[in-house]
Amino acid sequence: MEKIKAVALMSGGLDSMLAAKVMEKIGIEVMGINFYTGFCITEQRRRVDGSKSAASKKKLENAALKSAAEIEIPVEIVDISKQYLEMVTKPKHGYGSNVNPCIDCRIHMLREAHKYMQKIGAKFIVTGEVVGQRPMSQHKNTMRMIEKEAGVAGLVLRPLSAKLLEPTLPETSGWVNRDELYDIGGRGRNPQMRLARELGIEVFPNPGGGCCFLTDQTYAERFFDLMRHRVEKTLTMEDVVRLRLGRHFRIKESHKIIIGRNEAENDLIEKYSDEKMAIVKATVEKGPVSLIEGEFGEDDIRLAASLTAGYGKAKALAEVEFDVTSGGKTRSISVKPVDPQAYSEYLIQHRP
Repeated sequence: MEKIKAVALMSGGLDSMLAAKVMEKIGIEVMGINFYTGFCITEQRRRVDGSKSAASKKKLENAALKSAAEIEIPVEIVDISKQYLEMVTKPKHGYGSNVNPCIDCRIHMLREAHKYMQKIGAKFIVTGEVVGQRPMSQHKNTMRMIEKEAGVAGLVLRPLSAKLLEPTLPETSGWVNRDELYDIGGRGRNPQMRLARELGIEVFPNPGGGCCFLTDQTYAERFFDLMRHRVEKTLTMEDVVRLRLGRHFRIKESHKIIIGRNEAENDLIEKYSDEKMAIVKATVEKGPVSLIEGEFGEDDIRLAASLTAGYGKAKALAEVEFDVTSGGKTRSISVKPVDPQAYSEYLIQHRP
């Protein structure tokens, strides 16, 4: 008899590992799926920066691939980053505490999982969601609404909290025995840790670690600042990368200055610029690279260079020479370094 097949959403976290493993234990054939949105912290850095972290040089691994390997199930990564950009700028159900459109995100992922389910001949979808664990998307009523809008009502089985929810099609159809599922709820982690030991899962990520730039408070401040200063509320993948790089200053409404914090960020600032922007780079002394984005003039370029010099090793010098590249042309200027503290009020960051 052919096994019943299910698609498991694999985030790389412990809960999704447990959900997939529980399904496998009771005889369901599990195929994992992971979505690349462009906003996953580790995965974006792995794809953009390379195999190692720019700051720590720590090796970067895809969390979903690593967790799926640990529980020995196959996983396919699906890139939904292009569709995600529009959703982030115009979420139907709004944002969470920062710029995280959790409800719209979940709807979109379940729609994509449903397409994949049909493609491979699977019967239902499995997630590691726990009732009450996340304030925005994991309450019972919200879960039902998400399923309905995604077109998957009754097809989503949440093994960790199944006994706290209405029976799903996999249970009522006899594909899954409800008695073999769990009643875990709330934000505590002890039940999951016990279950991991019972299932023989020894290697898993530290619970509670953030995995999305959109939940970061400073990233959110930068995002909303960018949207306020754009006529068209659109976002590109280049914007997504730049938003996480360096220090961002909005000294004038007309433009923004981004100053790199290390060599790797300097390289990425140059790589993710375009001809409408200006790159300001010291010619002799090693130091930060800065980018000016928006509408700017000569005085703005000189101020950006002075501020950039203030963060570099040459900040004690009377003058520092910079190359300014804009519109495909490069020229040199010399400026006096300024104390960055004098411009701290213009720094775009979370202020409690």
